[in-house]
Amino acid sequence: MPSDEVVNAQDVLRAVMELRRRGNQPVIEELEKLEPDLTEFLLEELGLIHQQLLDLGAKPRQVRRLARSIEAMAVVLVTALRRAHLRLWQQDAAEGPLAEFDPFLAADGEAPRDEPGQRSSAPDEEGFPDPKEPQQPG
Repeated sequence: MPSDEVVNAQDVLRAVMELRRRGNQPVIEELEKLEPDLTEFLLEELGLIHQQLLDLGAKPRQVRRLARSIEAMAVVLVTALRRAHLRLWQQDAAEGPLAEFDPFLAADGEAPRDEPGQRSSAPDEEGFPDPKEPQQPG
């Protein structure tokens, strides 16, 4: 069956590793800033699942463990999808018409090189041109 392959294994692995490194709560707080409606839904549903498990007679310790696992799974899914979308946007920018205007978006990731002996007019690592370099009017 054909797949869109939006999310690849590397996206999932990076999301899992980020969650393990940082912990659920900090990642959820960041996600809440970026996607407030989605995070609100996730947390509300998690609360409902938690209560339903308690109503079924599960032990509170088991319920907490299950709730943390469900929370982690949901956060990894959302984070991996966001990471994949960013990767695809970056690839599109590197291969699309923007790359013609901004060589720093080129797929090879290499900025154009100046002639030997010339100072580079390329932006620094933060993307800003050298302030000492005279700027040409755009």
